[in-house]
Amino acid sequence: MLEAIRKHAQGWLAKAILALIAITFALFGVDSYMRGDKSGGMVAEVGDVGISREELAREIQAQTDRMREALGAAFDPAVPERADFRKQVLDSLIERKALLLDAQKNKFLAPDAYLASVLAQIPAFQQDGKFSQQRYEAVLRQNGRTPAAFENELRQGFMLEVVASPVTLAAFPSNTSLTQIARLVSQQREIAWADLPASTVASDVKVTQADVERDYAAHKAEFTEPEQIRAEYLVLDKASVAAGIAVSDKEVADYYAANATKFGRPEQRSASHILIAVDKNADAATRAKAKAKATELVQILQKAPERFAELARTESQDPGSAAQDGSLGSFARGMMVKPFEDAVFSMKPHEIRGPVESDFGYHIIRLDGIQPAKLAPLNEVRAEVVDELRKQQAQKVFAGLADNFGNLVYENAQSLQPAATAAKLSIRQSDWMSVKTAPPPFNNATLSAALFSPESIKSKQNTEAIEVQPGMLVAARVIDHRPARLRPLTEVSAAIETRLRAEQSAKLLAQKGEATIKTLEKGNEAGLNWSAFKVVGRQPFAELDAAGIQAVFRANTDKLPAYTGFARPDGSYRIVRISRVVEAGTPDPALLASVSSGVTQAQQRADMKAMLALITAGQKVKIQPNAIEGR
Repeated sequence: MLEAIRKHAQGWLAKAILALIAITFALFGVDSYMRGDKSGGMVAEVGDVGISREELAREIQAQTDRMREALGAAFDPAVPERADFRKQVLDSLIERKALLLDAQKNKFLAPDAYLASVLAQIPAFQQDGKFSQQRYEAVLRQNGRTPAAFENELRQGFMLEVVASPVTLAAFPSNTSLTQIARLVSQQREIAWADLPASTVASDVKVTQADVERDYAAHKAEFTEPEQIRAEYLVLDKASVAAGIAVSDKEVADYYAANATKFGRPEQRSASHILIAVDKNADAATRAKAKAKATELVQILQKAPERFAELARTESQDPGSAAQDGSLGSFARGMMVKPFEDAVFSMKPHEIRGPVESDFGYHIIRLDGIQPAKLAPLNEVRAEVVDELRKQQAQKVFAGLADNFGNLVYENAQSLQPAATAAKLSIRQSDWMSVKTAPPPFNNATLSAALFSPESIKSKQNTEAIEVQPGMLVAARVIDHRPARLRPLTEVSAAIETRLRAEQSAKLLAQKGEATIKTLEKGNEAGLNWSAFKVVGRQPFAELDAAGIQAVFRANTDKLPAYTGFARPDGSYRIVRISRVVEAGTPDPALLASVSSGVTQAQQRADMKAMLALITAGQKVKIQPNAIEGR
């Protein structure tokens, strides 16, 4: 119950929320998935909620940012523009909405006690190791969030977890299959190899001008450079406005004196309880029976209060706290359900009260202690006070600047200079960019659509001041334009011929390699120059890359020697002879554990995919024909 919920908060969801706090508050929560932002036109509908083009663009950008951060230099900027990637993102949004609708239908709603327990576990919201309401609000405020929106994300995260938990808890592989997989993973094969260089088929490669022209005609889209522009732009940023505001020592001292209660730890109380559980929707007779049982326990404790721990262990139906003699530890206001909290914060130390009714049932409560509110000294919270004052002043300054900024941009349509002068901003210039390669802030869907519109390109007038993210306005104008251009055949002919030759060479070489393997399988050596024998496992090495290892261990070894082949990055074709299979003995326990983890995750993914398909199929899903087109 209460304690079980508190412990549950230490699981993956709390870690995920902690990561959210530690890394960025810029990601959009699942609440936006349910609202169905209508700012960009619906690209899909799931049941009675929609997915807008703006929402899809945000999610594509968020996943792109995560990929870029995870892959670093290996990130391919072309991937997010591929139709299959965009379709995958759209499918994930559809599935998430379907899951949330299913959770709502089944009334998988997060209780207040659960929400309080999750928040209490997040270090970013703690002070002196305890949850701080003031710190919680300050951290959210510093990151442009509100408690209501953040808590809504937590609630919907709970809904998603409850829907998905049967899948994550039900997957477990058999010991027999784990042992078999571990032995396969540990298996080694003795091999030798011989290479067929591309030069052996060079004389057979024939590419004519007609071939080049046909390929050019068939792939004109690949040789078309997209429309590009260069732009100049202004960025009015609330954070920059705040950073430029000077705050005096007197202002800091006055604010601290007027808001001292915000800077410190609020009063906390420690309590224990005995819970007689009953569903809030239970009939009157059932609830009356539970209340009578709780009343009986209260009467016993009034005569023998020293029996509280004993009765908590034997009678409480909250197993988590029962094992701790009923103790719930310490908590501040806002961390427990209201009836329970109201009782605790009106009690005297060591007082026993009950029955107290909540959604969980009937509680017998003992107040174990009171930790008074503690005021943090000014020197400890000075930076927070300064930041808060700057933000308050910046809010007022920014509002005025934003109105004037928007007006000047509109009234002086041919120039950004008046707006730049008034707001003391520098006009910036972009490099050449297309819709699909636009960097921030131009990758904002609204700004991109305005800037790349035929009207903006033709008139070279300012766009309106567009909020690309909370507290950041951007106005821009096109200063140069390149229309889409089909590169002439003369410009790309050499590249086409080179590619066609490489493709033809690879095809001819693979055919020659496969024919050579058939000759070897008949017992003819085929005059190849074999390498020395080498025993290999499943890890790639200098002479055998991942493709080679895959080919070696996919080969059928029922009859030895066995042969296989694969194309190499340098254009050659490698033939491999497998002369011996080295079976593994008893698998290493560490390997078994690793295999178990991998197989379990694979089962969970497969089960999750099946569940998502089933739940999504239960919703009416409508996808617009142009849903995954570029911005």
